[in-house]
Amino acid sequence: MSVLSASQQAELEKPVTRTVYFVELQLLSGTQYICSANQTITWGGHDWIGQGSVGGISPIEESDGVESKSLTFTLNVAQPSYLALAVGDVEEYRGLPAKLYFCPLDESFFMVGTPQLCWRGIMDLMAIGIEGQEGQISLKCETSAYGLKRQPALRLNAAQQKKKYPTDTGFDYLTDIIANPVVWLSKKFQRSIN
Repeated sequence: MSVLSASQQAELEKPVTRTVYFVELQLLSGTQYICSANQTITWGGHDWIGQGSVGGISPIEESDGVESKSLTFTLNVAQPSYLALAVGDVEEYRGLPAKLYFCPLDESFFMVGTPQLCWRGIMDLMAIGIEGQEGQISLKCETSAYGLKRQPALRLNAAQQKKKYPTDTGFDYLTDIIANPVVWLSKKFQRSIN
């Protein structure tokens, strides 16, 4: 998390603290700006849509190692754009950046200072669920360390090799070699049968 200003720190040290979270989802079709407030807030040249757009945010977990800790945003299923996103093509959101900003509010519910970036990662999985009488959309996001666990396989095929080296034909015969194995006899074994 970024360093808080003195006024933000003073607000957080009060017995009653009011906060707002801003969520920036960089979708393929365009960036969505939503917040946890009950109204739309203008900040950073954007209108951050409130009114229940963000129903919940899972706790942010930190660790000493490089293990990946996910963060889950609960989005409002009643908003048609989020519902279309959840049932639509995963390429619209998967692997694209998501950011979470935090800002304390004063007694009049005005922002104290500039919101601070407190988490960033990539969108991974979106699921629709029903909890009691209400529906919800869960957007699971992973940190950049998550990509370290999913290294690409070291296997190559002919198309991948030709993309990098167009004149190389060595992998063209790979499928045939695997499909039709040939038994090779050692020189010693061949002498013993003669």
